[in-house]
Amino acid sequence: MIYVDLILNLTLLVSLSVVSGFIDNRWPRSSRVGVLLQGGLFGGAAVIGMLRPLTLAPGVIFDGRSVMVSLGALFFGPWAAAVACVMTGASRLWLGGAGALIGVLVIVPVAGIGLLARARLNPEAQPPSTPQLYVFGLAVHVVMLALLFTQPGGAGPSVVKQIGLPVMLLYPLATILAGKILSDQFHASLADKALRQFKTIFDTANFGAVITDVKGALTYVNGCFADAHGYQTAELIGQPLSVLHNEGQREHMERLLHQLTTEGRFGVQEVEHCRRDGTTFQMLMTGSVVRDASGAPQCFTATAIDMTRSKALESQLRQAQKMESVGRLAGGVAHDFNNMLAVILGHTELALESVDATHPIHGDLEEIRKAAERSTALTRQLLAFARKQPIAPKILNLNETVEGMLKMLRRLIGEDTALAWEPESCLWPVNVDPSQIDQILANLCVNARDAIAGVGKVTIETGMATLDEAYCASHAGAVPGDFVRLAVRDDGCGMDEATQGNLFEPFFTTKQTGKGTGLGLATVYGIVKQNNGFIDVHSEQGKGTTFTIYLPRHAGTTEPVRASAPAKPVRPGVETILLAEDEPTMLALTRTMLERQGYTVLAASTPGAAIRLALEHYGKIHLLMTDVVMPGMNGRDLARNLLSSFPDMKRLFMSGYTADVIAKQGVLDEGVHFIQKPFSAAALADKVRAVLEEGPS
Repeated sequence: MIYVDLILNLTLLVSLSVVSGFIDNRWPRSSRVGVLLQGGLFGGAAVIGMLRPLTLAPGVIFDGRSVMVSLGALFFGPWAAAVACVMTGASRLWLGGAGALIGVLVIVPVAGIGLLARARLNPEAQPPSTPQLYVFGLAVHVVMLALLFTQPGGAGPSVVKQIGLPVMLLYPLATILAGKILSDQFHASLADKALRQFKTIFDTANFGAVITDVKGALTYVNGCFADAHGYQTAELIGQPLSVLHNEGQREHMERLLHQLTTEGRFGVQEVEHCRRDGTTFQMLMTGSVVRDASGAPQCFTATAIDMTRSKALESQLRQAQKMESVGRLAGGVAHDFNNMLAVILGHTELALESVDATHPIHGDLEEIRKAAERSTALTRQLLAFARKQPIAPKILNLNETVEGMLKMLRRLIGEDTALAWEPESCLWPVNVDPSQIDQILANLCVNARDAIAGVGKVTIETGMATLDEAYCASHAGAVPGDFVRLAVRDDGCGMDEATQGNLFEPFFTTKQTGKGTGLGLATVYGIVKQNNGFIDVHSEQGKGTTFTIYLPRHAGTTEPVRASAPAKPVRPGVETILLAEDEPTMLALTRTMLERQGYTVLAASTPGAAIRLALEHYGKIHLLMTDVVMPGMNGRDLARNLLSSFPDMKRLFMSGYTADVIAKQGVLDEGVHFIQKPFSAAALADKVRAVLEEGPS
């Protein structure tokens, strides 16, 4: 009978272990609630065992409380042990009898043994081994049996004789069984949780992850990998790797599988894949083999990154670098060419003044002047592309600026092409030089007209747009923010992808020889970039083209558009001008132009010479006219040097293009006066007079 009762207690103990595992999954032992529930469970199980105990003598009972309390302390710590001790101690006192006090005293040391074992074995970190659990069970029940010898009335030896052998045989084994169940449940739960966490990480990762069996059949793919190929994950499970590669790619894939089998891994490399729709793309991959205990391959794993976006960004970067390099070249060429054009144009004008209009050579000089002016227009387009043209931005309402150009644009595109104007009301302001808007519209409308064979329509529209990261990710050059949109749309012939790829390169044109310079769209590109905007182009062959320009919203109010005042005749000059120019021919020409206007000119070919001339001059110097870029000292530094001696002296800078010395990205600094080379004698006279007559600097 004693063995039957002991086995019933053992059954309760095993059941307790199963229920404990359920609680641990629902309320982890890392939480205070979980620990207290476990203490209540172990204490409650001990109380249930005490309600049907093995009665050894009047008032003396035996049950499984020692195992319950000690295991609760071992696996769940002091709080659980305290709850179990209180519940079992109170229950034993309530049952009463001669052995009640000893029954309570047994509970405390076995709980202490459990806590000492917990500190030693750390069961959460490492599952206790079978020998460790056996020794633990022996220790608990040796202490328990030793305390029974203290039973009053000499009943101890008799009690120990009855239960000693079966207890020492069965209860350490029961401790092993229950301990293993509790430990295995806990660590299996941890492993399952870790597996779920890793699966969640891989399922939601922004890179591809794939596992195949040794034959190359897919056993796991994450969402990113499946999406890159145009499949759902469930569609790929069980499929051979060959479904992701076309005939030309499979040989490479088979080589990688062989390398995995023989070498255990393959390093990072680009592998071509095939989407569901047949299009190909590159993935950056690395792979390894997972082996079983015997060293045989069990499965293959690989990670993969879709390179489509990276390749597009790489192409955009190369294009941007190319455009930047061409821009620097174009700016430098235009600068040098402008100096030469200035000399040609200036001397031609001087010659025209000296030759009677009826003289045969007058017509030849006029043709030279016209050719020089056309060349000047070309260099200005190059400077616009290179973002080196000088600009004076104003805060504008784009609708008002466009409306002021519509009449001219209608004449420009001709009667066969209708011009539609579709503005959005209440536009945000933009900070742009109005003349640049004129350049953009003129170039885009001329291109639109040339793309239309016969009768067609060009539409200009404005709008507002707030762009987010998602939009910018799929549109090259776009940045998040608020923008004002200017679009020019035509219903012409459209463009293929190859043409669109070279669209903004200088001198690229699809027009017939003599019909275009290839600088129109390059100019538009440079202007938009100079104003921190970007261009989006949509075109389909046979359906037309839309150029959409995004200019940053300006947080401010617009400036009123003022009508140009009628030109006044320029009065002759009497002031003294200090002229600094390192190009000898340009220096001589500008000096002649100024002297013909009546000015006294102190001409210097270097900044040092200009400083000496100024200091040696006894009279007042009214104006410093200086080239921006000169050897030894730039024009702005020269002006600063002289202002200490001539504080009222006005300054006028000249150059073939603006430099960061006086402008940032071509935007002139506040209060800076600038004249761009080449300039005519009339333009020079107007500019010098305007600067001299302006208020104090």
